[in-house]
Amino acid sequence: MRSVTDSRSMTASLTKSPFVWGGMATAIFYGLVHGKLLSGWLIDAYFVGHPVFYVATALFFVGIAALAIKAIDVARQRSDLVEPLLGPVGSERQTADDCRALLERLDRLSPVRQEDYIVGRLRDALRYVGRSGTADTMEDHVKYLADLDVGRMHAGYGLVRLIVWAIPILGFLGTVIGIALAIANLSPQALEDSLPQVVAGLGVAFNTTTLALALSIVLMFAQFRIGQSESGLLDMVDRRAEAELIGRFEQSSAHDDGQQAAVRRMTETLLKANDRLVSRQVELWRGSMETAQKRWAETTAASAGQLKAALSGALADSLKTHAGHLAAAERESAEQNRQHWDRVQRALVQSGETSGAMQRTVVRQSETLARAIEATGQVVKLEEALNRNLSALSSSANFEQTVMSLAAAIHLLNGRLGQTPVDPSRISLEPQPRKGHAA
Repeated sequence: MRSVTDSRSMTASLTKSPFVWGGMATAIFYGLVHGKLLSGWLIDAYFVGHPVFYVATALFFVGIAALAIKAIDVARQRSDLVEPLLGPVGSERQTADDCRALLERLDRLSPVRQEDYIVGRLRDALRYVGRSGTADTMEDHVKYLADLDVGRMHAGYGLVRLIVWAIPILGFLGTVIGIALAIANLSPQALEDSLPQVVAGLGVAFNTTTLALALSIVLMFAQFRIGQSESGLLDMVDRRAEAELIGRFEQSSAHDDGQQAAVRRMTETLLKANDRLVSRQVELWRGSMETAQKRWAETTAASAGQLKAALSGALADSLKTHAGHLAAAERESAEQNRQHWDRVQRALVQSGETSGAMQRTVVRQSETLARAIEATGQVVKLEEALNRNLSALSSSANFEQTVMSLAAAIHLLNGRLGQTPVDPSRISLEPQPRKGHAA
């Protein structure tokens, strides 16, 4: 932002520089002369042919540019004096404290108008009233500011006065140079041959003086006219400043003597100083509270960081310890599970062995049952044989004896079937040799 402001101020200074505009005018003028767009004996005699002509002409254009810039500025300020800058003066008088708002209103004007006479006059007067705290002596100060503006106007023509003084000096210098050239070229032995060179040297001498005096006269008249216009502008500024300032602020009563006014001003100054002291004290307290709050926040943040670090360390240690305990418990549980599964495996092996033994027992019992069934079949066959024998014996004479023998054989067979073998593996159901009588 500052670079932009600096560039704008540099551009404004270059725009208002008479050397820039005078140099441009000189370049354009001699460009037209050497381009033969401007020609004639006047141009050839007074503007070309010697360096003094060029220097004097360049200084003339710089002076004209300075006067033209001054004339444009004066015309603009005259047109800007139409509207009031501080607003109309109301029925209620303003106090010295209102000067700050009025100064801010002036500061909002465009940068071009900040250098105007009226703006500077009003700004200085308002600052004076704001510093002194009263408008009793404002009129005298406004007159003093008017005198300063007159001096400022006079100083504004310093460059033009310098150029008006320098151009005749250059003319006299050209005269001296021309006379010196004429005397140097003068030859009594060959007077006719050297006469043109002598005349040319004298022509340079008189022409430079003539040009310098003519240009100086033009600049002096232009300066006089623009100075009158600016003096009229200052009169208008005086009237406008009086209209803007006189009657706007409160003043002491007419019947108050100097001592009462001084006491009143001292009291008002004391009250303002007390207000400023209270405001300063409030600002100091506010700053102290903000500093204490900031330090408290920093201390709290540091304590929170330390507490966080301590809790993080303690939690990390606890997690490590808990992880160790969990690992030990896991190892112990794994060992117990391994032992339990070993016992279960052994029990399963034992159960398998027991199941195998029981299976073998069931197989042996199945074989025994099969043999018992086979023996039962033999008994059935025996009963059938007995029935056949009984049928055969029913017709024989010794039937009773045969019945008794059969009953004895049945008792003997029932006795053997009723006995339980001690060792099942030794039971034999093979057919035994029958005892008794055959039918």
